[in-house]
Amino acid sequence: MEARMQVREIMTRDVATIDIKNDVTTLALKMLGLGVGSIIITDKGRPVGIATERDIVKKIVSKNLTPNDIAIRELMTTPLITIPATEDVTNAMYRMVKMKIRRLPVVEGGRLIGIVTDTDLLAASVEMGSIFSDLIDMHRDRMRSDEIPRLTLQQGICERCQIFKPDLLLTNGQILCEDCRETTP
Repeated sequence: MEARMQVREIMTRDVATIDIKNDVTTLALKMLGLGVGSIIITDKGRPVGIATERDIVKKIVSKNLTPNDIAIRELMTTPLITIPATEDVTNAMYRMVKMKIRRLPVVEGGRLIGIVTDTDLLAASVEMGSIFSDLIDMHRDRMRSDEIPRLTLQQGICERCQIFKPDLLLTNGQILCEDCRETTP
């Protein structure tokens, strides 16, 4: 049986938003004040786009414009790519990688209820790896080496090199990538 974690379990619930009718200076000041790198643009309370620090650099700074030269509607990235709260975390990861995005607003019934970021996903992955490692440690002493199952993971963080890699394998009590397994005595 495989446990699935839903996006709602790792999402950030307090999302920075700003109405589309505001100006870019207000948007930038709000992002700065909240210490965030992105802000969801809303229209009548519904999420319609996202503006990031990169958007500001790409669409304003690099073109030597002032914030008053551009409207939020022109600055924001749209259409907004979203994910339902009940979606599996693994599917969120794949979608972010495929779409080359770092943030996925979480919606329920067309209403913004949270956001999941690459940092949230990494933290969840590390936490799950840590829990898994603790479970292995709990049972290591009770099992003879010939009883330890050949556990293979599709991807995760190698316990030796601490790098996210595919094809991890339980080797001598550690979850290791192929490179680290080859250097194991």
